[in-house]
Amino acid sequence: MAKNVQISSEVRVKEIRSQIQARNFKMVYVLMGEEPYYCDIIENELLAKVLTPEEKDFNLTVMYASDTSVQAVVEAARRYPVFAEKQLVIVREAQLFRSLDLLESYISNPAPETVLVIRFTGKSADKRSSFYKNLSKNSNVEVFESVAVKADRMWSWVVDYLREKGIAITDRDAVLMAEYAGNNLRRMQLELDKLIQSLPPKIKCITANDIEKVIGISREFSTFELCSAICNKDKEKAYRIAHHLGANPKQYPLQMTLGGLFYYFSKILSAYAYYKKDRISPLTAIANAGIPFFQRDDILAAMRNYSFGKAIGMITWLRECDYSSKSNSGGQANEEELLLELLTRIFN
Repeated sequence: MAKNVQISSEVRVKEIRSQIQARNFKMVYVLMGEEPYYCDIIENELLAKVLTPEEKDFNLTVMYASDTSVQAVVEAARRYPVFAEKQLVIVREAQLFRSLDLLESYISNPAPETVLVIRFTGKSADKRSSFYKNLSKNSNVEVFESVAVKADRMWSWVVDYLREKGIAITDRDAVLMAEYAGNNLRRMQLELDKLIQSLPPKIKCITANDIEKVIGISREFSTFELCSAICNKDKEKAYRIAHHLGANPKQYPLQMTLGGLFYYFSKILSAYAYYKKDRISPLTAIANAGIPFFQRDDILAAMRNYSFGKAIGMITWLRECDYSSKSNSGGQANEEELLLELLTRIFN
């Protein structure tokens, strides 16, 4: 489901950009949502297409709700362009306005010479408000809500982003990038563009060596490899990785590691659920659970090495480790010691 939502966001952005590039502008754009990346794309497209560089001096107005009023926004939007067909008014941080009544009144009868962009940063407009409800009824308004990518789908976003640039990357290396940058698309784009720029001419593939050289992270010591070692019950490898992760908490925060482990452990339980309910083969159960192809061997190994009850215990111990790291229940134990204790409970 998360991937479908994200694909929908990407398709919507492409549609909106296509309309802007054809100079088929809406009079009002309302951009909102917890993920600013796609809203930035739409705003930048408007900045590039509504006005020429020469027209921007007199016809581009950027306002912030923190230091202006709705009345001032409306007055700016009602002004006529100066030696230009359109003017562009961008209002950022609109969630800080106490009341949107005047904006609602303006949007019901917008100035045709103005393209007004209203941005809500980090959140959406109140969908219970009359302001929001009236937006969808107005053909002059484009409403776009940008949904954050789920953490467990970021690797797929990485693959898709690079594919559009004509660059290949393995799923495992995409997971490595996702672990590093999380689901912050702005940060991820910057890091991926850095990798692309580092490639020699005619090279169209990013490898683990490239990531380690340019970004400074190693696949050998990653949450992905730790999860794989646990699934395959490779104790030596798991403890070696855990020591490295725990000894470098700034680069590998425990919460990030626990998040990766939780993803894997939950997938083991999900595969077991299909296996027990449908009485099918483990491989079929893993496929039905929606586990990515490149992770299926690890999950199959986990089902061989750990019982259903043990998998439930893993989730319990993981939550206890998470609680200990956030409270005083762990005593004087540091992140490395908490992670090693978790492994000991899993392997014994």
